Amino acid sequence: MKNFLSALGLILILTSCESFQPPDDGIPRIRSQADVDAYNATVSGESNKLVCTRERVIGSNIRQFVCMTVAQRERIAEQAREDVRQLSDELQNVVGN
Repeated sequence: MKNFLSALGLILILTSCESFQPPDDGIPRIRSQADVDAYNATVSGESNKLVCTRERVIGSNIRQFVCMTVAQRERIAEQAREDVRQLSDELQNVVGN
């Protein structure tokens, strides 16, 4: 009986860990391409559509499904280009002096 109660308690603890996930930002949990397709069918603008890839997250060897909207991906790409331009200019100023 003690083992049964211990096992039941462990199961309850493990299933309650799901509730500690951070709140979503209006985008439902995406776990498969079918979920992506279903979500994309509900949005009207092209920039609001989700693009998901399987990526290795830092600190883990397990790939995760990482999703961003088209607009978010474009903002990140533009910021990266701007950072490269800024670093290039700073490097030329240092080497030029």
